[in-house]
Amino acid sequence: MGNIESRINNPRRMKQLIDFKGLAIDGNIYPTDIDGLIEYKDSEYIIFEVKYGDAEVPLGQKLALQRMVDDFTKVGKQAVAFICEHTVRNANKPVVAAWCKVREIYYGREKEWRVPDNEITVRDAVNSFQRFSKLVRNLHQLDGNHITEEVAH
Repeated sequence: MGNIESRINNPRRMKQLIDFKGLAIDGNIYPTDIDGLIEYKDSEYIIFEVKYGDAEVPLGQKLALQRMVDDFTKVGKQAVAFICEHTVRNANKPVVAAWCKVREIYYGREKEWRVPDNEITVRDAVNSFQRFSKLVRNLHQLDGNHITEEVAH
């Protein structure tokens, strides 16, 4: 897949676990982590969660991802969440998120989780979403920011 420079600034600190004990709300709601978030020019949000193999995403975490996408969409941003998987067995080896396989997509205008039509990497999914977002932005500009829901689909 090519030689890509790592974006990890402090690998030793990255391995340090963050424990959310003591932060429960209503007795059983705890913070969640997000593996990646790209904010692009105040117009797009790309969120992704990476799991090993077919590990389940806890319901609360999936709802948090979904609701963030919905909230970004409500205020006029293009937003998507990807649930991805990797197959790196050795926990001491880095996982390159760009090469992970996307197994579910939640796009704000569709309002449902779905499986990709074809096998796709995170890098390819990000590129595809950005192309679509650019098309929607251009339609907004052509229509004086009055795009219909039908055109966006």
